[in-house]
Amino acid sequence: MKNNMNKQPVIFIDLDGVLVTTRQHFAKKLHPKYMTCPFDSKCVKVLNEIIEKTNSLIILSSDWKLQFKINELNEIFKDNGVNSIITDITPDFWGTQFKNLKDLDVCRGFEILKYVHQYQIEKYVAVDDLDLRPWLPDNFVWCTRSNEGIKQSNVKEKILKILI
Repeated sequence: MKNNMNKQPVIFIDLDGVLVTTRQHFAKKLHPKYMTCPFDSKCVKVLNEIIEKTNSLIILSSDWKLQFKINELNEIFKDNGVNSIITDITPDFWGTQFKNLKDLDVCRGFEILKYVHQYQIEKYVAVDDLDLRPWLPDNFVWCTRSNEGIKQSNVKEKILKILI
């Protein structure tokens, strides 16, 4: 990410439980090339509406960043109908500073905050099914229902309130 882009709103997005709901996991229909679950089309619709209203950049905070290169992730996003590309990914501290699964939320929060501080991001929101409120109290929207993800009632409104 270029430093002059720090004025543009940023969405730090997780995938599982946010765009890929549990319904997609149970459907067992996989992307033919990458063998990933498809995104929920209604979740994609909500994300596209948010991007259109806010002109936000997408930064991937999901652990999918450990499995795929950014160009592959962008192909997955395109194949699932997302009208934006992933601009960047958060740093990876899993396995170095954080190794225990019970610390996955701490690790995710730390990775996002490191990115925010490194690039001096002024306006951002993190959207995740992990509870990141302790680390991002004013810049976090929690998808508490993994079967609904970002299409969950009031999630879109909360994201817009933070970004606009």
